[in-house]
Amino acid sequence: MKSDVVSLARPLRGIVPPMVTPLADRDALDVAGLERLVEHILAGGVHGLFILGTMGEAPSLSHRLRHELVDRVCALVNRRVPVLVGIIDT
Repeated sequence: MKSDVVSLARPLRGIVPPMVTPLADRDALDVAGLERLVEHILAGGVHGLFILGTMGEAPSLSHRLRHELVDRVCALVNRRVPVLVGIIDT
């Protein structure tokens, strides 16, 4: 697995909203919904995205689904803003 972890040269500032996780089924992402949501949030002028926090239902998602979400969101954002990922488990 390739790591795209990047250190922030400057402190994170501005608007970094927590993002919900759009689901098509209990263990399946709504991929089209995710794409629309990410683009909608970015179009609002945010300075970052925060995924897999308590708003993203992280504790109730499988590890596979969390991994898929991180990969898809990072690909969609394409380094336009930082992506913060909640690390949480039960």
